[in-house]
Parts: sequence; C-alpha cells; structure tokens
Amino acid sequence: MNWKKAAVRVGQVLVLFVLGYYLIYHNLLLNWHQLSELDWQLRPLPFVLSMLGISAIFLVNTQIWRMVVLAMGGVNIRPWRAAYVWFISNLGRYLPGKVWQIAGMAVMARAEGLSAMDAAASSALHDALVLLAGGVVGLALFPASLAGRFEYLLQWTWLAAPLLLVFLHPGLLNRLLDLAARLAGKPPMTRKLRFRDLLVWFVLNALVWLGYGLCFHWFILSVIPSAGLAWADSAGIYAVGYIIGFLVLIAPGGIGVREFMFTGLLTASLGSVAATVV
Repeated sequence: MNWKKAAVRVGQVLVLFVLGYYLIYHNLLLNWHQLSELDWQLRPLPFVLSMLGISAIFLVNTQIWRMVVLAMGGVNIRPWRAAYVWFISNLGRYLPGKVWQIAGMAVMARAEGLSAMDAAASSALHDALVLLAGGVVGLALFPASLAGRFEYLLQWTWLAAPLLLVFLHPGLLNRLLDLAARLAGKPPMTRKLRFRDLLVWFVLNALVWLGYGLCFHWFILSVIPSAGLAWADSAGIYAVGYIIGFLVLIAPGGIGVREFMFTGLLTASLGSVAATVV
C-alpha cells in the first residue's frame, strides 16, 4: 500500500511540475517582456460584479444540495446550516483525490440527522448533477472557432448534449444508488428518486453554470476590456475547462489543470499573453 501511495504522490508532483512549467516558466517568464508591455488594468466594476456574482451562486449551490438532502433523506436542514456544511466540506476538494469533498459532506450531514448512506448518496448525486449540467452547458456553448481545423466537427457537439440527459432517468439512478449501497454493505435506499425532482435540480444546476460563465466573462473584461468574447463563449470555455480540471483525479481541486485549460482555450481569442494574464 505504501508504494501505491508513493506512486500517486510522485504522479501528482510530476503533473503539477509540467503544468507549472507551462503556466509559470513558459507563459510568464519567457514572455515577461510581452506581459509587461501589454496594456491591461483591473477595472473595479466588472471585477466586483464577478466576485459578488460568484458568491451568490455559491449560496444558491448550498440550497440545491439542501433540496437533494430533503428529497433523499427526508431531513430538512436549516438553510444557514446547509451553507455551512457545503462551504466547509468543499474545502476537501483541494486535498489529493476527489473523495474528501463527498466524505466530508457526508460526515457533516450525519451531524444534522441524516443517515450515513443517505448523506453519502446525497453528496454523490449532487456532484453528479453538477457535472451533468456542466457537461450539457459546455457542449452546447463551447465556441467551435477555438478548434482550428476541427472547427467543423465541434460545430455539432451540441447534438451530444441531449444524450447526457439519459442519466436523468430515475430508474437508472435508483439502480446505481442501490448497487452502491449493496457494495457498501448497506440496505438499499428507502426513498426513490423522481423524475420531477431530478429535472428541477438539473435545470437549477444548468442555470448555475450559466451564472458561472457570466461571472467568468465579467472577470475577463475586468482584466482585458478589449476581449472580443461573447458571454456564451465564456460560459462554454469555463464549463469545459473546469470540468476537465475536476475530472483529473491527480490534481487537487483541478489546480493547474483548470488554469492550463483556461489559458489554452482563451489563447485563440485573446492571444497567449492576454490569456496568461487572465
């Protein structure tokens, strides 16, 4: 077991080193003279809008999770307690691996009267819905013009978005949750998911991703006022870059991978120097 842990740690160091080389050495140090000559400034209004907007969206996220907990576990957590649990447990994403966020949320939710199985299932389902909604938004809005010679192919990626909606089928999700319960040696879920609830949670999460994209767009404009990106382009880039960073298990919280993706995806529109500044 020790050698496996050591291998994971070495892999994390190597990934962060390669990404750090690209982001810091290649983009910053080698191009420092270009960065210093770029006419950019921090504009207060769009920056403040971005920060206030992202804070409000985080609060909305806490209440979506609260709705999932109520439907799955029958426990009505007080709004401010749901916010506390959500914010604290989300710090776990910055630890190596992706399980600490779910595990932390499950442990803290148990203190609110939720069973261990319901707490873990609610956390996992919430994350799955977040990724599902983000995937649909990313496929639908990602600007094909960033793909170069593959632009023609990416013009049709939005057609794949409806395919992801198959995972909203309550029968499929209920079976997966029951399977997870059996593997964990726990009894199956007593409350079954309903399509109406799943659809509401999905729509809310899709709106959250659009909000993320808008805040990201404001942030870009706060640094590069001349950025020629449309709001929808920013939303597509944000969703794709963030989800790829999240899915790379070896990078805590997607750190490095997410910034690598954002820089690469913004380069086609802003240029490498401006993308690095953002």
